[in-house]
Amino acid sequence: MSASSSSLVCLEQVSKSFRQGQVVVQALRDVSLTLARGDFVAVMGASGSGKSTLLHLMAGLTRPDAGRIEVAGECLSALSEPRLTQVRRRHIGLVFQAFNLVPSLTAEENIQLPALADGRAGLPEGVLDGLLTDLDLAARRGHRPDALSGGEQQRVAVARALSMDPALILADEPTGSLDSVSGQKLCRLLRQLNERQKRTIVMVTHEPAVACWARRVVVLRDGAILDSFADDQYHDALSLAQRYQDLVGSSAPGEVRP
Repeated sequence: MSASSSSLVCLEQVSKSFRQGQVVVQALRDVSLTLARGDFVAVMGASGSGKSTLLHLMAGLTRPDAGRIEVAGECLSALSEPRLTQVRRRHIGLVFQAFNLVPSLTAEENIQLPALADGRAGLPEGVLDGLLTDLDLAARRGHRPDALSGGEQQRVAVARALSMDPALILADEPTGSLDSVSGQKLCRLLRQLNERQKRTIVMVTHEPAVACWARRVVVLRDGAILDSFADDQYHDALSLAQRYQDLVGSSAPGEVRP
């Protein structure tokens, strides 16, 4: 199955396992998921449910054991490593919990890294200035990470993810290293990027207060999709948390809702 023209990401019957010593852990089981352009999806689940594995597969950071993954018209599993790296650099923006900034570089130098890695001289000045302004970093552009707050460091990471104008933003627990106030500011920023710039975003989280900013929630359990529902089916973090608990509590391990 190929993604339609309105779809940006298509996973079909994707499975992935890892070996831990003599034990084989099934991280994902026959997962099928389609994301339209402009989607903002939160992936929820307990630790070990397969959330991060799903994100890493979408990013091409790991390859599936079975199934097909298509992103921006490219079948990731069919690509060579050099081509996969190029697709990731040009079409996928990554945001990590730990920021992953280079400590010896300034904010603006960190933001320019993807362009430099792509063989360019750097970002056009207008693009760099625009990112710094949009993410409220203009006054901090010359500061290294150790002189920035956690919220500022994560905004630098978001700017870096946006620097190549990617089709897809993947955020793995982006608020995990932030205090609650900075975390909510980051969630608001991601929602604004989705609404104003029509960015397609997939965000992994276990926190209802974070997931409620998305337009759709996908719940994983034991490596399978348990349910998926739109934001009109919950009103706030509390109602989402209640729905999540009811869903997980009422489903047997490995059971997938139709």
